[in-house]
Amino acid sequence: RNGAMMSKYGFSLVTPIKLMVRLALEGGAPVGADRLVDDLWSGDGRDTRRNTLQSKVAMLRRAFGDPSVIASRDGGYALAVEASGVDALAALDAVAIASGRLDAGDERGAADECASTLSLFRGDVLSAAGDGDWVDPHRVRLEEARMKLLEIQFTARLRLGDVSDVIGE
Repeated sequence: RNGAMMSKYGFSLVTPIKLMVRLALEGGAPVGADRLVDDLWSGDGRDTRRNTLQSKVAMLRRAFGDPSVIASRDGGYALAVEASGVDALAALDAVAIASGRLDAGDERGAADECASTLSLFRGDVLSAAGDGDWVDPHRVRLEEARMKLLEIQFTARLRLGDVSDVIGE
């Protein structure tokens, strides 16, 4: 986690981490090898890059100590994770949960859901994913989710009477 597990293997962490983030954002669904190559590396040499992709997948499997963590299927790869196990995807789901609680009159539940989910946001959104074009839509969705969570949280707290604290923030 946070690169610590992988660093002992002595390889560059940048591309394997980008690959892991790319796969995680699909919540266990496979991503085609050609799509991964295009997303993670620009330029020509797709055949060479496919070999590089295979190498990076092998590095991640070794780092996790379990080859089944990244499955090869449907002409691509999938991270063996449920969508709820990926903080970014859980944050997107939390918007609907918090909104539903607020609409149902459960201001405390909405505020708590928002606070819990907002704590998952640390620094820039998906900074480990790099600067590829593929990550931009994910960043936008997550920033919109963060803003919506803040809006719901402030609304809930105002309804609960936390006026001075909300104004201070």
